[in-house]
Amino acid sequence: MKLSKIARALVSSEFTFFYQPIISLFTGHICGAESLLRWIQPDGKVILPGDFIPLAEETGFITEITHEMLPRAVEGLDTINEIDDSLFVSFNVSAKDFADKTFISHLHKTTAERIKKVSNFCIEITETSFLPSDPATQKILHKITDQGLSIILNDFSAGYTSFATLTQLPLKAIKVAMNVTQQAPHGRKDFRLFRHLVSMAHQLNLSIIAEGVEDRETHTLMAAVGCTHSQGYYYARPMPLPNFLELLEKKPAWLDYPFGLEYLAQFDHIDFRRDVIRASLMIFKNRDKGIQERALARLPDLDHSTCGFGNWYDQIEPLNRGDESFKQLGTEHKEFHEIARSLIEIAKAGDNFEDLEKNIFRFSNKSKIILDLIQEMEIRKLQEYFLSSE
Repeated sequence: MKLSKIARALVSSEFTFFYQPIISLFTGHICGAESLLRWIQPDGKVILPGDFIPLAEETGFITEITHEMLPRAVEGLDTINEIDDSLFVSFNVSAKDFADKTFISHLHKTTAERIKKVSNFCIEITETSFLPSDPATQKILHKITDQGLSIILNDFSAGYTSFATLTQLPLKAIKVAMNVTQQAPHGRKDFRLFRHLVSMAHQLNLSIIAEGVEDRETHTLMAAVGCTHSQGYYYARPMPLPNFLELLEKKPAWLDYPFGLEYLAQFDHIDFRRDVIRASLMIFKNRDKGIQERALARLPDLDHSTCGFGNWYDQIEPLNRGDESFKQLGTEHKEFHEIARSLIEIAKAGDNFEDLEKNIFRFSNKSKIILDLIQEMEIRKLQEYFLSSE
């Protein structure tokens, strides 16, 4: 492959995007797509990126491709959002693009002028191509999110990113490397590793996309461990934009009740209870303002609608409409947070341990009610799912 041939193809508009659906495991419906570069030669032959992107990367010509194709990706999103303005499109960029001084300004100009909801345009960066600990990389990523765009870390666990760097980058989601997803169903250690990755992403409030889902068993497993999204041949192969639009019109669904997200919601609840009790006791005992401020800073969100459990409850509500136990769960959860705020206020006052202790018991008892309700609901859902399955 010669670079001159790649350059001529770019000038001749032989490059295009194919779109591979990304599925929400909350709803089972398509919620977005990854735009994947394809080179279609005049004779109709399709050349995959692996046959020309390495040379483009090596020579730096990749920045020319990005500059030319970015407006086309934005145009594709614009067309998709005419059908459904909640759908997102991800666009892959190279580390070489970050070295291009015109990239950020070109990105801002292109997206700001065309996209009504800029958060629907996601920039995918590949873990193996970046040095997240590099301050220059972090600065550029923050500039991107400051524009309202979202960032997805692709091929996570395939490269060298340490877990600590995930707290330093302004990420919306991580996409687990295909080989890690595909190994998960086949062994205890692989499964536990995958489940650990999902739990870690959840704790950091990151969506997690399982890439490379190619069969129903893997799809069911991804929903069972708590992935928020999935992508792969089981749902659809990458396709030209007109075909993707036709697929959207058909409204396909791959819905399995997301039991894994329910498990993670229980962990969120338990963590919240522990953190609030610990913080209230630490604040009550220590009158040092610095210790108190640090204890408050470590607290989870005290708003019942925006905490981890609350986010799960809102997203799962469409699957539980009319369920009285689910409604009660919401009421109990709201009251649970009211007691949490009281605990912190009593602790800050620091003059009535009996009142603090009494409310800790109220708080713990309310927690037990919530856990009983969610576990009863989980058992019912499991019975409905497995007893009614084909």
